[in-house]
This record gives sequence, structure tokens and C-alpha cells, in this order.
Amino acid sequence: MSASVEPSEVYLSPYPGSMARSPRPSRVDEAVDALTDRIVGGELAAGEALPGQWELAEQMAVSRLTVREAITALAAKGMVEVQPGNGTFVRPPHEWSDLSALSRVRTRETGSSRVALSVIEIRRMIEVGAASLCAARRTSEDVDALRSALDAMVRARDAGDVATFVTHDLAFHHAVLRGCANPFLALVYDPLEKVLASAREQTSQVAAIRDHAVDHHRAILAAIESGDAEGAAAAMDAHMDQTADDLHTYVLGRPRD
Repeated sequence: MSASVEPSEVYLSPYPGSMARSPRPSRVDEAVDALTDRIVGGELAAGEALPGQWELAEQMAVSRLTVREAITALAAKGMVEVQPGNGTFVRPPHEWSDLSALSRVRTRETGSSRVALSVIEIRRMIEVGAASLCAARRTSEDVDALRSALDAMVRARDAGDVATFVTHDLAFHHAVLRGCANPFLALVYDPLEKVLASAREQTSQVAAIRDHAVDHHRAILAAIESGDAEGAAAAMDAHMDQTADDLHTYVLGRPRD
């Protein structure tokens, strides 16, 4: 019987991308997270006013200054709008710039599988072209970085070390982006990667998915190393197909249409 991952386990991590150890969150970070949870969870709906700063400070046992800084952070993410004299109001999700929060609210509204498939669509748009450009522009250092990441994936796969496997899977795709020699590409992709990281850690629990990923990464590397832009694009496109197929087979439990 094939291993599988429960759909509810995928793309639902409250803080996607938090695989690497990070500094202890500040009180402001904790307040931002708490308010984000209330907004994403629907307790504070679009168009609704947040409680006043003193009330929020009391609810969260923090200072009013901490609440003010948290609201400023949420406003910078497009999640709330501060209207002087009127209050602070939740903005609709389509106006948010925080991809992690948007992923969470869309998961609540449409289900994790729909969000996962939407993310794969975006990845295909970006990464197929990136693979082609990387093949045309790659340096020997880029190829070495790709090979190093792939070799580390294989070792982690063989050892059953899922966390390390995911780390180097992400490193491989970073190396493809760097190989494009376009300074804006990694910045565009970074918010998406934060959504992907925890999801990959969940799906990569399945041994067959790790095997498929290694095979497809080998094909991508071969095409990029040989300078075959068309072949690299085709290999990355096939990898996106594999990702979608594995999602349907091992997470959704039904074949892809």
C-alpha cells in the first residue's frame, strides 16, 4: 500500500517556510502573529474594524506601543488600513501582499488542494522560464551548485532524512534562479518559497515522491549543464507535472485529470 499524506496536513502550517531556526520572536512579532491568526481565521472579517489599541493591548497582554507597531506591520502587508479618526479596518485578501497569510485564508475558504494546485501553476510560470534562462547563462559555479544540491538530496533521500532533503531541494531551485543572472528573479520568488517550504516537508515524507524529485532534478541538471535551454524548460515542465501528479496520487488520493 502506498504511503500518503493527509490533505489537511498540507499547506496549512501557520507560518510556512519556517524550517530554518530563527531568532526568538519579539513581542511585536507575537502580536502580529496573533492578529494575523484572527484575520485569517475569520474572526476579523474584511471591512471589519479592529478593536481599539488599548483593548487589543489588554487582550494580548502587551503595551499599546507594541500593538501600534504590530498594526503598522500589518498595514505594510496590506492586511489592514489605518483610517485616522475612524480606526483600523481589515482589507480584503486580494489586496494583501503577504503570500503566507493569503495562502492560509484561501486554504480555509477553498481547501488545501486547490491552494496547492494554484501554487504549482505559479511555479510552472516562473520556473520553466527560469530553467531555460539558466541553461543559456549558467556558469561552471552554477552547475557546481546544482550538482552539490542534487548530491545532497540523494544522500538525504537514501538516509531517510526528510528535513535535509527539503533543504537541498529548495537549494537546487535557488541555484537555478541564481543561474539566470537576473537580480530581480529571486526577490520575486522568495515569498512563494516561504509557502512552499513547509508543504514540501510534508509531501516529502513519502519515499516515492522523494524518488521522483531526484529523477526530475537529474534531468533538469543535465539539460542546464549541457546548455540546452529548450531541454531545460521541458525538464522543469515535466517536474511540475510530476509535482501535480504526486499531489493527486499521494495527497488527494485520486488520479489527475
